[in-house]
Amino acid sequence: MRLRQLRKEQGLGIKVLAQKLKVDHAYISRIESGQVRPSEQILQKLSKALKHEEAELMILADRIPKEWRSAIRKTPEETAHWIGEWLEGYGEQKQDPSEGKGDSAMASQLANPLKAKRKSPNGAATNQLVFSAHSGTNDELFPRILGLYVAPGSIVADVTYGKGVFWKNVPDGLYQVKATDITQGIDCRSLPYEDGLIDCVVLDPPYMHTPGGTAHVGHQNYEGYYRNNANKNGSGKKYHEAVLDLYFGAADEANRVLRENGIFVVKCADEVCANQQRLTHVELINEFICKGFVVEDLFVLKRNNRPGVSRMLKQVHARKNHSYFLVFRKSNGKSRWFGPKKTNAQPPIPGLHQKTPQKV
Repeated sequence: MRLRQLRKEQGLGIKVLAQKLKVDHAYISRIESGQVRPSEQILQKLSKALKHEEAELMILADRIPKEWRSAIRKTPEETAHWIGEWLEGYGEQKQDPSEGKGDSAMASQLANPLKAKRKSPNGAATNQLVFSAHSGTNDELFPRILGLYVAPGSIVADVTYGKGVFWKNVPDGLYQVKATDITQGIDCRSLPYEDGLIDCVVLDPPYMHTPGGTAHVGHQNYEGYYRNNANKNGSGKKYHEAVLDLYFGAADEANRVLRENGIFVVKCADEVCANQQRLTHVELINEFICKGFVVEDLFVLKRNNRPGVSRMLKQVHARKNHSYFLVFRKSNGKSRWFGPKKTNAQPPIPGLHQKTPQKV
């Protein structure tokens, strides 16, 4: 019936359309009356002759387009999700559309595409949302990020655990935490884990170098942990470039140990180096994308207190009073993020998450 409608809109008789397709006009008549199901080749010709979307005709004829089949095979889970979304928006009919209806009603339904109903959210109203900007401390924001991206019971490798500040407000046993740090002799660029074992990697290395004096006092700095002398750190780089090199090396190792679709949470901050503005978060994002990560979120964390009083004679750049949590996902580029899934890992082990680093 849709075919008949499109044909009449084009002002074509059955015989004229049949001549365009080089088929018998009786065949077109049988298609319109539902007696035969056209082949994909005929549907392609009909699409061109009627100047109409081929995919719609394929669907009405109960034939899935070839390019759709390939996409469905590659991403069946994502396809199922979008079909589910579509059904929620349009309303899934439980009974046969033809049941209790005459031929005219059936024709009307086929001739007119379904009209979208106004979609009402199914979730309960709440103000407990996770926002992209937060004023406060690391231990306040970090649990919210985990709650949004990492399922309970997941294996989380905090490879720069330090004193465990991030975990102060995370309930013990909620995750299987593997806590390591350079102070233990375990470098975030060389982890003692097998490939694809970890659900989430957390990285918070020193993200600024110390030019001398009292600059950056109160922050962990690159020199204090990894040494900024090119001969000692082994990278051949100094200052900001050495800090970036540390992040890049850690990202390569995170990519190795993370499972597919694993989450990579990275803490960083921008800095001014040699009077040059270095937007570290942009540099990291650009590099990590090249390493096979997909950017899922960027959180801005603003400190509650004002930075200390400065004695500089002339200010030429804004004083930094914020840092970032970047959230990446290890991806083959063919999947999208629909929220954390229930992990296949073993249930959380009581006492595994401690306030001191674990031995691996």
